[in-house]
Amino acid sequence: MKESTLATKIMIGLLCAGVLVYLSLYLLLGFQEELATTTAYTYSVNQGAEATGVLVREERVLSGSGGYVELVPSEGEKTAAGDAVALVYSDASALSTQQAIQTLRAEIEQLQYALSTGTQSVDVSRLDGQVVSSIVSLRALAASGDLSDLEDSALNLRTMVFQRDYAYGDTGAAQDISQLIADKQSQLSTLNTSLSQVAQTIYAPVSGIFSGQVDGCESLTPDLLDALTAQQLSAWMDTAAAPAAPEPNAIGKLITNSTWYFAALLPGGDQLQLTQGNTYTVSFSSDFYGNVDMTLERIVPGEEQTLAIFSAHSHLSDTTLLRIQTVDVVTDTVEGIRVPRRALRVETEDVEQEDGSVKQQNTYVVYTVVGRQAERKEVEVVYTGDTFYLLRPVDDSSTRLRAGDEVILNTSDIYDGKVVR
Repeated sequence: MKESTLATKIMIGLLCAGVLVYLSLYLLLGFQEELATTTAYTYSVNQGAEATGVLVREERVLSGSGGYVELVPSEGEKTAAGDAVALVYSDASALSTQQAIQTLRAEIEQLQYALSTGTQSVDVSRLDGQVVSSIVSLRALAASGDLSDLEDSALNLRTMVFQRDYAYGDTGAAQDISQLIADKQSQLSTLNTSLSQVAQTIYAPVSGIFSGQVDGCESLTPDLLDALTAQQLSAWMDTAAAPAAPEPNAIGKLITNSTWYFAALLPGGDQLQLTQGNTYTVSFSSDFYGNVDMTLERIVPGEEQTLAIFSAHSHLSDTTLLRIQTVDVVTDTVEGIRVPRRALRVETEDVEQEDGSVKQQNTYVVYTVVGRQAERKEVEVVYTGDTFYLLRPVDDSSTRLRAGDEVILNTSDIYDGKVVR
């Protein structure tokens, strides 16, 4: 009995000791800082300044009298001299006639296509599937109340039905298509005759890029830029912000030169160190999103504002609707490896000089996870952001910092070779 009691006491003691060891390890690990890491990656930052200015082009306003105008070219489309740029109608019925003419032309084209392809080898089963799919789509459009594409969908279905009948050997289908084409061509001829009496066609006097927007600032021309001052440009921008009313009969304009200009006001002084004749990236981010390489044609530094005039030969069709714009003029691009600010560490050591004095030297390092250990990597800071640094390795060794490295963010008790996992 005594031996049993002694054994029980020993077992209880061992169990208590095990529990104490477990609790001690749990508390010890709980107070240790958990490893926090992130992935370093390549990043670039544009450096420069914000500028506000006016787009200046050689523009020729087009006029036409009439109540209803239909523009022929789309915005930014190239137009040759003599091309029709607008149709001016005397009343609303004439505009409806023109729309009917466009519909008839589309119908004739589709019917002619159906007739030309009917004699070719056709996958009948696939055509049957397309007919069924078109019927379902047409029903869905009608059920939803969306009538914008209803007419085109119905015409497409009718064309496929003709093709299907023709593919199954219905010789009457070809005759039906031919007769339908002849009927529609007759209707088209009648409508064209009636429309010619109530419509006026406006032709392009010269070649250029067409724009349907006339903002009253077309008098701001490139030949005024050579003598332009910062004060005059400020007045220009006030004019462009509240432009004069355009000509009452203006229907659009032609941009007659492929070179366009951006006259801008930059911060005063010469801190940007812009050089006339150099090419800079101008970043648009408002009504048009894109970067345009522009040549600095003229710069007039001032204490409060600097006048800069840039020119470009590209993106003209993309910028026809722009006038006043705020952009970023990029003077330099800094590239590096981006890490959060808390990942960078400054290590200070005493360095003995030649004269025997001791000077403190700072070394910038980050630690990365390699396998299960922390690895020290020296870096230099090339750019400081609000929440990040751009870094470059100080050498080309095999242990240098690279994009994709797992960078340690913990700020305490990290050293080279420490087992972190």
